[in-house]
Amino acid sequence: MSIGSFCFAQKGLSYDIRPFKKDGIFRNDDKVGYDLRFKNNTGEKVRGSIKVEVKNYKGEQTFNQDIGFTIDANRSYANDLKLENDRTVAGFYQLRLIVTANKYNDTLFYSYGVDPEKIYSNVNRPTDFDQFWEDAKRDLVNIDPKFRVTRRGDQSTRDVDVFLVEFQSLDYQTIRGWLSVPKDKGKYNVLYELPGYLEDMRPDSLRKDMAVFRLNVRGHGNSKDNTNADFNTFNIINLNDKYRYIYRGVYMDALRGLDFIYRNEQLKLDIKKVIVKGQGQGAALAAVVASMDTRPMGCILETPVYTDMRTLFVLAETQSVTPWPVKNFQAYISNPRNRLNKEGLFRNWDYFDPVNFATNIRCKVLFGHNLKNTVCPPQAAIALYNQIRIDNREIFMSPEEGGMNYVYYSFQNYWIKKIF
Repeated sequence: MSIGSFCFAQKGLSYDIRPFKKDGIFRNDDKVGYDLRFKNNTGEKVRGSIKVEVKNYKGEQTFNQDIGFTIDANRSYANDLKLENDRTVAGFYQLRLIVTANKYNDTLFYSYGVDPEKIYSNVNRPTDFDQFWEDAKRDLVNIDPKFRVTRRGDQSTRDVDVFLVEFQSLDYQTIRGWLSVPKDKGKYNVLYELPGYLEDMRPDSLRKDMAVFRLNVRGHGNSKDNTNADFNTFNIINLNDKYRYIYRGVYMDALRGLDFIYRNEQLKLDIKKVIVKGQGQGAALAAVVASMDTRPMGCILETPVYTDMRTLFVLAETQSVTPWPVKNFQAYISNPRNRLNKEGLFRNWDYFDPVNFATNIRCKVLFGHNLKNTVCPPQAAIALYNQIRIDNREIFMSPEEGGMNYVYYSFQNYWIKKIF
């Protein structure tokens, strides 16, 4: 459950539980805790208890307390739940409240963070990291992109022209995407959007205030000519060989897509105003692109995955069901035919971890993440943000479990307009 009001409707007890800080992020000298507000909606006295338990990202208990309460008929109960102790350090925490009252009980889960910018991450950047990617870029440059742009009347609207974009990328794979440009005269700011994991990017034919280029990297959408893997196999293709691993090509696809924008100004694109954006896997790709090319004005990283792989493995061990992507990687290294153990996986992944690209990002950054995220928990994701060395960076943490909330998207739109 997320931050807000929750009710025992059938029990006649309602309650409102909120963190001392609205976004659930406590910094510096903030008091760490929650406001507990209970109301007895019945005509009888209610007696109950609250069992409080806090665990850190490793699943270690850092706080526990038992609170008893009595509420007279149609009256209220309030308490400030203070959670700090000598085990409270920078990091993200899970709060569990077990509420028992008049033979009924309920369990509530909350997440909060303490000094996220101070979280230490054990970054393992290979000494030849930059050279590895310079070699990949050189291989890409040696392949003629053969950019092809085709207007698609079946996708265009009264206000927006939609173009199918095709080009050659690493390994001579054909990569495709959709460019949407308003029909009015003038040049338009460009939003370059990269796909989530196996997401099929479709044209944005609704936006009339800017051009939008949505790319399908290999294995995604209409770019499956030579790579058509499923959810469980795509991100482990050639995982045991960093020179043939699928994401070496994927990262180069995303980089060439950005180059398409800058080489096609005649399509009414204002190449001085470009923002690269992604969610999930797309956020990881956006971070890689922004680190390899200094031309974009801004970069939006929304709930990035794949960050700080060693921490992701530690976090997965605290879950009853191993989450993606660790589940895929564990399946790969458990197969002896692949000849790759966990340490070998980590050494290969260090070349692809978005954390190791972050120090090279020079444009303005908006980083959005949610406090409840099992695919890439904030304890791992924050490593990417904390490796970005520029001052023009902003972080937005959402309390929602399913993703970012409407407040974030309103702020994101404001941020885009501010940057442009």
